[in-house]
Amino acid sequence: MKHAYLILALFTVALAGGCASQPAKTETPEKIPPVSKPAPAKESTRKEAAKKEVVKKEAPVEGEIVGKPATDSKFAKLKIGMTLNQVEKLIGPSTKQSTHPTGKASIPFYFGPDRWIIQYSYKHEGVLTFNSGGDQVLTRIEVNKAE
Repeated sequence: MKHAYLILALFTVALAGGCASQPAKTETPEKIPPVSKPAPAKESTRKEAAKKEVVKKEAPVEGEIVGKPATDSKFAKLKIGMTLNQVEKLIGPSTKQSTHPTGKASIPFYFGPDRWIIQYSYKHEGVLTFNSGGDQVLTRIEVNKAE
């Protein structure tokens, strides 16, 4: 038992760096350069930075156009990415409306804009498809004269 205590004492001395065989190292502390304070920003640069933050570019919306609308038709005036209100102001109300869920509606805790879609049918023109979240953006134009 005495030998175990002796071995334990020697081991802790070795870990603490108290071995006599190695010379003690003396470290000199590094000099830290003084920290300089940045100059305060001018008022004009602050206003310019605020102006730049306000301007935001909208991300392009992915969509598809099925068929080619005639040049004199209502659908020729439309572009992918227009909102539902813009479309109604531009070409008028639809003849038939429907709403149905997509496959993403069954994903738990998914609240994205593409859980449901809104379809507007226009007689002798075709079908417009909008996403249901936020601004209700036009994502598909399907030209179908038989509609």
